[in-house]
Amino acid sequence: MRIALGPHIAGVSLPKLTEGASQGASILSAPWGENQVHYGELVPVAIRMRRSDNTKVPSQRKKPSAQAILNGEIHNWYRLRLGYSDHLVADLLDEFSLSAGDRVLDPFCGSGTTLVECMKKGIDSVGIDANPSSCFAALVKTNWSLQAGVLLTLLDEVESSVSRYRRRPSRLKSDPTYLYLDSSGMLDRGWISPLPLAECLAIKQCVSDLRTSVHYKQALLLALIAEVVDGASNVKFGPELYCGPPRREADVLAGFVGRVETMAFDLRTVRKLKTKGKATVLHGDARKCATLLPQSSGPFAAVICSPPYPTEHDYTRNARLELSFLEVVTDLETLRDVKRLMIRSHTKGIYKADRDATLVKEHAAIQALVTELDRVTSTKTYGFARLYSRVVQEYFGGMKRHLVSAKRRLQPKAKCAYIVGDQGSYLGVHIPTGKILASIAEGIGFRVTGIRKWRTRWASVSGRKIDEHIVLFEKR
Repeated sequence: MRIALGPHIAGVSLPKLTEGASQGASILSAPWGENQVHYGELVPVAIRMRRSDNTKVPSQRKKPSAQAILNGEIHNWYRLRLGYSDHLVADLLDEFSLSAGDRVLDPFCGSGTTLVECMKKGIDSVGIDANPSSCFAALVKTNWSLQAGVLLTLLDEVESSVSRYRRRPSRLKSDPTYLYLDSSGMLDRGWISPLPLAECLAIKQCVSDLRTSVHYKQALLLALIAEVVDGASNVKFGPELYCGPPRREADVLAGFVGRVETMAFDLRTVRKLKTKGKATVLHGDARKCATLLPQSSGPFAAVICSPPYPTEHDYTRNARLELSFLEVVTDLETLRDVKRLMIRSHTKGIYKADRDATLVKEHAAIQALVTELDRVTSTKTYGFARLYSRVVQEYFGGMKRHLVSAKRRLQPKAKCAYIVGDQGSYLGVHIPTGKILASIAEGIGFRVTGIRKWRTRWASVSGRKIDEHIVLFEKR
């Protein structure tokens, strides 16, 4: 696995990162043996036996969210609200006639749906994402070397010792996660209530102090983060993030336990697969695919991904709790560091030094959109409206940079599927994202084979239905 994250994530004491063979990639190496685990004396033997012998499907506390995952093993450990389904990826892998020996690239891998499906089919894959929390989730979900029994034993240790951490309020309030949530105003705005937060931080610190390898700590931390977002916090998604009624109390430990038990069951399930693909996770800018990917990885037979859409959606906001629990974002500057690696897709992510717009200044359809957006915003007094046309140019310019770079690492006749959505959130001006992306791909030497409607969804900002498409093309 390859990933570049901060040296300390939620007290997990991640090993230092050393520069890999390619620019922008770093290699994660654990300082401990994979299965070197300390078994605490406080763990009741009866509980260990009950968990270790459990082969039944663990009960699910919640139904899968929208865009339902049909084959939930691994996928449901952590999911992005804006992600796509496993069966979409599986269908595309079959349509492209991919099998063991092929390599798949997902340059906007999110929490790893494409990577996990490739692994299940015995296909090697590489995922890239600019969001450290997405990379973290994808990294954990593609590490199937973990032993279910060891994970459950560690869970018993957390259950038996977490009460000691609850009794340390001063340590909880000095936790970097608490300090950021407080200083950023997220606590005042009600993202998470005090009692559930204290319970989450107690579990986090307990996991951090376990004597085990970083890989097991990461798995436990992912289970906690998933419970923070879906069980303990007050955040809701519709699809934009907002705060619902405060949860004064939440049984965080029970939710965490259920998620770890599900992980253990899934690990036992995937171990039965005859062949498994290998997955690599890279943290970086998808506009620099060619230099980010290791030269040793060889050419790719396909790309399957869903990049951001040009709209007023700040992708880091939906992951702000995750980023704070990973201690990747601790202030405004570290948040900006994350945003700078992303395709420009909203007004709060535009910077003075951005120059991707120059790459599409001769594109007629994009310039027509720019003219229309400048017209409809000419009378607006709020500042962000004046940036709408620039977002569109920077977005498509950034996607062009990405496609030019990715093309260098594709084999001849490589198949590509990009899932994107039309947009109308900029004062109702319709942005046909799929058609424009297809024309950009055609202009740099790809052969477009189709634009297929995937689904229609309701856009809450514009108050109308919009289409999402699969843009299909191949390298000539």
